[in-house]
Amino acid sequence: SKSDLFQDGGVIKAEVQEGSGYKNPKDGDEVKLSLKATTKDGATIEEKPGLEYILGSGALGPLSKAVDKALQGMKKGEVAELTCTEEYAYGSEKPGGATVTVTLEQMYETKDISYGKDKTLIKKTIVEGQGWDTAKDTAKVTLNVEVATDGASALPGFSSQVLEFNVGNGEVCDALEFAAADMKKREKAILTCSRPSICAEEKLGLKTISAEKVVLTLEMQDFEKAKETHSMSEEEKVEFGAAQKEVGSNLFRSGRMQLAMQRYKKVIELFKAILTCSRPSICAEEKLGLKTISAEKVVLTLEMQDFEKAKETHSMSEEEKVEFGAAQKEVGSNLFRSGRMQLAMQRYKKVTELFSYIDNFKEENKGKAKDLKKICELNRAACLIKVKDFAEARTSCDNVLKDDAQNVKALFRKAQAEFGLKNFDESMRIAKKVVEVDPQNKEARGLYKDAHAEQKKVDQQAKGLFAKMCGGLGKGPIPAPGKSAGPMDEDSDGDEDDADLPETAADPPSEGTENKPSDETSEAAPAS
Repeated sequence: SKSDLFQDGGVIKAEVQEGSGYKNPKDGDEVKLSLKATTKDGATIEEKPGLEYILGSGALGPLSKAVDKALQGMKKGEVAELTCTEEYAYGSEKPGGATVTVTLEQMYETKDISYGKDKTLIKKTIVEGQGWDTAKDTAKVTLNVEVATDGASALPGFSSQVLEFNVGNGEVCDALEFAAADMKKREKAILTCSRPSICAEEKLGLKTISAEKVVLTLEMQDFEKAKETHSMSEEEKVEFGAAQKEVGSNLFRSGRMQLAMQRYKKVIELFKAILTCSRPSICAEEKLGLKTISAEKVVLTLEMQDFEKAKETHSMSEEEKVEFGAAQKEVGSNLFRSGRMQLAMQRYKKVTELFSYIDNFKEENKGKAKDLKKICELNRAACLIKVKDFAEARTSCDNVLKDDAQNVKALFRKAQAEFGLKNFDESMRIAKKVVEVDPQNKEARGLYKDAHAEQKKVDQQAKGLFAKMCGGLGKGPIPAPGKSAGPMDEDSDGDEDDADLPETAADPPSEGTENKPSDETSEAAPAS
């Protein structure tokens, strides 16, 4: 399959080999890739095998923009060929564009697992683990500590060991405690610690550490399944809480403050939570006698007494996932209609994530899943525009346009998003495209005029600034940047606002582009 990554013909992506899994890297993520760039006649420009690269870093130079965009739609193991014009390749330095072959070999998940989230303890997953579960408090784990360095050289005295211990009890150093609580079975990770004291572990030959940084390579070989706190009885929770308090006290006495604080925090969270809200409107609840709230802040004390266990989405059949997705989409639409945008967006996002990987679905279910995902992306874009998160709205629209380049709703909402971002030229370009696809669309025509008017203001401001800069260089009218002066330039009143749009008769207003749930409009949308 082929896709136009920027919808301007600049980068055409063709899938050479299908990837696996459901994850796509995003801006800021680290990946391992191989890259080869060639000229149109096949001559190699550059080749980078096994390169570790952070999306958005610009480390690939002129190819960064095209490769970043391609990677965000790729899965692990996927091979893609990018046909790039000169603008998206090496520019005039190597004219004629380039063909870039990208292989996404590995995706690294990087996470701050320090207690204070101060980036003193960073875990980078280099081999994904099995399933979804991580070791719970008090669970017995088997952790292989393979390598210990200062980032360059091996730490003196280190001896690789397979350690067995109970998570959270302080049986090993704090760094290993925090890492073990965040690893899946068979996961392999690199742990980078800028506070070496919390890595001191006599069992590894690291009683004292003089290095300024410690880098450990770990593998979670296995762990026993401990009872989840939410499935404990009241008596079991009290007993568990008392035991964890005692562990915390022992850690406190031995000076291990971070792990002690973690234990105390676990006990507090076990029994209740304090919710602090700086947007009182989302706390209004008539059942609590809080129909309206005049305070600037709301603090609620909550206790989760019980809940029923619902089926996990990853264990649902295809049919169950489609049914669940349709129900969640309907919930989102009802929330949208009642003005509860944040919760509506959350519902729509859940559906898009549910169907992030459907390649192995049966054709009938795959079609339904694609339709639900498209509707929810469009509705999410409508919500995002309402809350003025225009950049994220544009991303949702792009997710639809990647597979359906002529989708009127996606185009119109993207034009709205570009307008909100003050990219008026781009808003005009997309609004014009909407009218080309749907000549009766009055909303798009109105948006085009609004964007044209705003762009004129920008041009006039730039023209005024240019005039001041050139004030001493001569007299006469100053042409707007990028234009030659013409006889009508100074007196134009905007009558030409929609001169570039296709002609249309006075027809009834277009339906389906305004911001209401996509499944409610009569414009060609998937059936709800």
